[in-house]
Amino acid sequence: MAGALAPPRTASNRLCRCLAPASTSGPPATGLAPTDGPALTISHARSLRALPLDLLRTSSWVDQWPVRLDADELDTLLSTLRAGSEAASARLADSAIAHATASMGGITGQVSSRWPPQAPRDVVAALHRILTRSRFLKGSRSCFPLDAAVAQMGPFVQALQPVTVLTVGFPFKQHDNGLKAAGPWPDLAELGALLRLKELHDAFAAVYPPGLRVVVLNDGGYSRPRGGAEMRRYRRQLRHYARLLGLDDAARFCDQSCFVAQLLGARGWARREQYRRRFRELITLLAGSPRSLDSATWIDQRLAEELPRALLVDVPSFRAILASLVYSVPVPARAGVEPRRWACEVLARPDGFSAPGLPPEVVAARREVVGCAWQDTVNYLAASLADVAVGVARRFPPHVRLATVASRPGCSGFSYLGGSTLLPWHGTGCLDGRGVLCAEFLVSLDHRNFLPVYCDLIGDDQPLLMVPFARTLFTEGRRRVDPTLLAAARLRHR
Repeated sequence: MAGALAPPRTASNRLCRCLAPASTSGPPATGLAPTDGPALTISHARSLRALPLDLLRTSSWVDQWPVRLDADELDTLLSTLRAGSEAASARLADSAIAHATASMGGITGQVSSRWPPQAPRDVVAALHRILTRSRFLKGSRSCFPLDAAVAQMGPFVQALQPVTVLTVGFPFKQHDNGLKAAGPWPDLAELGALLRLKELHDAFAAVYPPGLRVVVLNDGGYSRPRGGAEMRRYRRQLRHYARLLGLDDAARFCDQSCFVAQLLGARGWARREQYRRRFRELITLLAGSPRSLDSATWIDQRLAEELPRALLVDVPSFRAILASLVYSVPVPARAGVEPRRWACEVLARPDGFSAPGLPPEVVAARREVVGCAWQDTVNYLAASLADVAVGVARRFPPHVRLATVASRPGCSGFSYLGGSTLLPWHGTGCLDGRGVLCAEFLVSLDHRNFLPVYCDLIGDDQPLLMVPFARTLFTEGRRRVDPTLLAAARLRHR
């Protein structure tokens, strides 16, 4: 068992095969540098595929050093995060107003007499400058030029109404394989993401008093099945976080299925479901039995022959969806093996079925993982094609779309936590050694000797966050987070 191989608390984070059972298959590890002491940083990986899973140390030793925030420490953490975010909003607004004033012929720094301007375009230009600062931006600014902002925001500004921004996400915590997160609750990563939206709202409101209306479409269960009870619990906690942050009046959380059904009406939704079933049957026929990831390219070629190009142009490929979902579905448990160690072994090369000497239990587990991801890919692609077929995107009311997965023309690329831009629900919330709030894969944090930190905000079943062992103290009979780390907690600036 990997727990028996756990290093002492002063051990280094070197990638040593003696600290983890050797993988029987998979490509050589890349992308994770050795360290000379307890790690204070994160990997910045965007996918589990980028981590050398067969070399990562996984053990139960972290659970032997429980860390818990009391009420005062939790208050310090949240207050520090809010204060830093409020200050950032104020700086962004001041900078945008000063830039706009100078552009209108004023003197930089002297804004009171010229702000707000009479022309809606000048207001939109200031809002556009805020939205496309590095603190929020993901991808290229060229995807959302000023003319696009004027077209989308201008009607709101002319009517003196809050600008509606829409984002899709916050589906559920992706904890199924145990390598991304420890449980189903939203943790500090989601709280930080909502704080980022609050930061954007406050900066907008300082420049344009009607402010911002945030619509979050929770897409859990929309494209592939998910348990309703788990999603409801996740969303309740999200709303609780929004109240804690003062975002609840400006944000509206909507189930995407209900939202789209309302847009389409009963007949339109029935038509969309009919398309979804037909596409599912076609994709199932073309895809056949689950095979390797590389074979999925052939499925995309068959789909291109069977379906109009206009239907496929804005839809992710079968192979791209499969390559993502294979790292999100459950890994079948193996008795007597530490779950994360086993998941690493299986996912080190998830479609590696034929390596010489590969244990049959590894082959069976990998086939089950790929089979599950294969089925989810069929469902996801069928739903995406059905949306295009009935023109769901054209039915949306006026809004500015925040593109959080990949920036694209007409949408403003938006990053919740910066850095690697790993989505918060794909990882575990943590503070790095400098106090920067990040999302990182649980297995990487475990390898780097980060400790789980619990509190009453989500209870003892799952940590709210993780912190480096080196930023904890043992005082007054318990292990605590270093107070200076809590006092330095902040969102990443880019």
